[in-house]
Amino acid sequence: MKPTLGRIVHYRGKQGLTAMRAAIVTATTATLDPRGVEAGQVPALDSDEHVHLWVFTPGEQGGFAEFNVPRGEAPDPGEEIPPGSWGWPSRV
Repeated sequence: MKPTLGRIVHYRGKQGLTAMRAAIVTATTATLDPRGVEAGQVPALDSDEHVHLWVFTPGEQGGFAEFNVPRGEAPDPGEEIPPGSWGWPSRV
């Protein structure tokens, strides 16, 4: 399934504790304005499975942006996605 604007995904941090966080997709290749990329205002996306995210965090800061994040696959069922990637939430 391709990522779409506004979808909630899981993001595993690439620095620090690499904790799993909830994130929302803020741009995909279908929604990214090429004029913003050309002007240097927003990074390009490397593929249809790369997205820009707003990552939610507990505490006063509330969150942060991550750009050009690849989709990650867990190596085995029940394991986590690799650091610095996003994945679909598990079905409950």
